[in-house]
Amino acid sequence: MDPIEKRELKQKAWMRLAAQRRRAGLLRGRVLALSLICFAALWAIVFVQMATGNDPVLAGKKRTVASRTTSPSTRREVETTEAQAQEATPEFEEAAPEVEEAEPEVEPEFVEPEPEFEEPELESAEPEFVEEPLVTSQS
Repeated sequence: MDPIEKRELKQKAWMRLAAQRRRAGLLRGRVLALSLICFAALWAIVFVQMATGNDPVLAGKKRTVASRTTSPSTRREVETTEAQAQEATPEFEEAAPEVEEAEPEVEPEFVEPEPEFEEPELESAEPEFVEEPLVTSQS
């Protein structure tokens, strides 16, 4: 190979590398622009939802916690269903055996336990304020 051919091959290789770098730069720029647009669009959607009051997190299912004691509203529902059962038609009353109704359990009232030990209040150890005359260098 003569020096002219070597120079031409080096120039072609350099041009191929420059084209490859240019394409990679364009691709990186497009990916960056697309990701920024998607990021901005998703945050805009979230912002619009929050501004309109449609917070998807707050709209979730409400969880109820079962308690050991029955609430007054539950008692009323139970009493209502028992009252409805007593108002049943007479033809069913004759066929059904009599069932003794259990007395509803009465919940004991909560009594706050008396404290076993009460700490005595400590008197403050701050001295009383005594007004002293103001002494300045000019007096």
